[in-house]
Amino acid sequence: MVPQDDLATKNISQPRIFYGWYIVGTSMVIHLWMCIVWVYGMQVFFNPIINTFGWSRTALSGAFSLQRLEGSVEAPILGFLLDKFGPRRVIIGGAFVGGFGLIALGFTQTIWMFYLGVLLAATGTGACIGQTRTWVIVQWFRRLRGRALGIGACGAVFSGPLLVITLFLVENIGWRASFVVTGISTWILIIPLSMVFRTRPEEYGQLPDGDIPHSEENISGSRKSPSTQGSNIQHSLSVSQALKTRSFWALTVVFGASTMGTSALGVHQIPYFESIGFNATQAVSVLGFYTVFSALGRLGAGWAMDFFNMRMVMASLLILQALSFFILANITEYWQIIPFSLFYGIAFGGFNPGRGAVISAFFGPRNFGTIQGLTHTVTVISGMAGPILMGLAYDLTESYSIAVYFIAVLTASAIPLAISAHPPQSTETN
Repeated sequence: MVPQDDLATKNISQPRIFYGWYIVGTSMVIHLWMCIVWVYGMQVFFNPIINTFGWSRTALSGAFSLQRLEGSVEAPILGFLLDKFGPRRVIIGGAFVGGFGLIALGFTQTIWMFYLGVLLAATGTGACIGQTRTWVIVQWFRRLRGRALGIGACGAVFSGPLLVITLFLVENIGWRASFVVTGISTWILIIPLSMVFRTRPEEYGQLPDGDIPHSEENISGSRKSPSTQGSNIQHSLSVSQALKTRSFWALTVVFGASTMGTSALGVHQIPYFESIGFNATQAVSVLGFYTVFSALGRLGAGWAMDFFNMRMVMASLLILQALSFFILANITEYWQIIPFSLFYGIAFGGFNPGRGAVISAFFGPRNFGTIQGLTHTVTVISGMAGPILMGLAYDLTESYSIAVYFIAVLTASAIPLAISAHPPQSTETN
C-alpha cells in the first residue's frame, strides 16, 4: 500500500510560474497606485492647500510628522496582524481606510480635519504597501529573497513619471475633487487585487522560491517549517532575543538616519524645487527622474544583498544618500537634478528591499513582521523630525538649505554603524 504522503508527493503539480511571482507583480501594482495618489502624489497637493488656507509649511508638515508617530504605533500592530492573519485581510482593511482618508481630505475645512485625513490615508497606505509587501515576499522566497524584494519594490519606479495624472487632476478639477476621485479609485482597484495574496507557500503544497518537494520528508517538513528544507535552513530569533542584540539597535539607528532624509523629501521635494525657481511641471519632473533611477537601487541592492556583504551594501547606500543631499543644497541649474536624482534614487530605492533583506537575514523569518515593525517604531523620532525640520527652516529663513545640510551630515554619521553591525548568533531554530 502506497503511503499517503507519497501519494501527495506524486500528485503535487508544480506550476510553470511560481505563485510567489504573481504576488510580487500584484505588490508592484498596488505600490504604483499608492505612490501616485499618496506617497508622492501628496506633494502635488501641498502648495494648492497652502494657497487655499494660508497655513505655514511647518503646520502642514506637522501632519506628516504626526503620521510618522502614528506609523510607529501602527508598525508593530501591523506586524502582529500579518504574522497572525496574513496579508489579504490587512490589505483589504488598509484599502478601505486609505480610500476613506483620501475622500475625507477633499472635505477639509480646518487644520485638524487635514491632520485627521492624513492619518487615515497614511494608515491605510501603510497597510497596503511597504511592510505588508515585504512580509509576504519574505514568506514566499528564501534563496531569491533579495531579488524578489527588489523587484517587488519597483512599482514605485513608474509612479514619478505618472504623477502627471495627479497634477492633471488637481489643475483641472481642483484639489478637493481630486482627493475624492483618488479615494474612490483606491477602493475599486486595491480591494480586488488583494485576492491574489496568500500567506505562505507551504499552505498550498509548495516550498519557498518554487523549489520542488522531492520526498515525504520534504512534504511533511514543509508543512511544519518553511525554513528547514535542505539549503533553505534558516534560524529565527524570538522578538525578545532580537531586542537584546546590539545589531537590532545599530540597524535601527541606520534606518532612522536614512528615514529622516526620505521623510523630509517625501513632503518637501516638490516645494523645495519650486522654492529655488522651478515651475510645478519641472518640480514634478525631478520626482519622476529619481523614481526611475530608484530602479537601479531597488534591483541592484536586492541583488547585491543576495551575493555581497550586507553591511557594506548598507554603507554604500548611506554614502550615496549623503552625497545626494549635498548636491541638492547646491542646485542652481535644471541639469543638476540628474546627479541628485541618480544618487538619491539609488539610495532611496536600495533601502526599500534592503531593510527587509537585512532584518530577515539577521533575525530570521518567523517573527519577521513584529521585529520589522519594532524597527519602524524606534525610528519614529527621525521620521517625525524630517518634515518639521524642513518646514521650520523655510518658515524662519525662507530657504531649505540649513535643513538639507543637517540631514546630509546626519546620514553620513550613520555609515560606521552600518559597517559595524553583525548578524547575531541565532539561538532558536525556526
